[in-house]
Amino acid sequence: MTTLAVRHSVSDFDTWKSTFDGHVSVRSGHGATSHRVLRDGNNVLGLIEFPDAASAQSFLADPSLAEVMRNAGVQGAPDVSLLTEVEQVRY
Repeated sequence: MTTLAVRHSVSDFDTWKSTFDGHVSVRSGHGATSHRVLRDGNNVLGLIEFPDAASAQSFLADPSLAEVMRNAGVQGAPDVSLLTEVEQVRY
């Protein structure tokens, strides 16, 4: 499993969240299986799960992504990482 971690600041969290939610069909169309959103004020970390790195990279290359981020009020360039799961333990 590959996690796409996207960290950025947004001008308004509620606007960002609504726009993010409206983009779910594109994420799932590239194979995304789930996501988590964490925030500290207007600083947002999105963790989006994909079955593999190729699916996550395909999503990142989707032409709609830049416009959606702009419409969502993302400020500056996002910090993007692709992470491979090594272990998951629940307590």
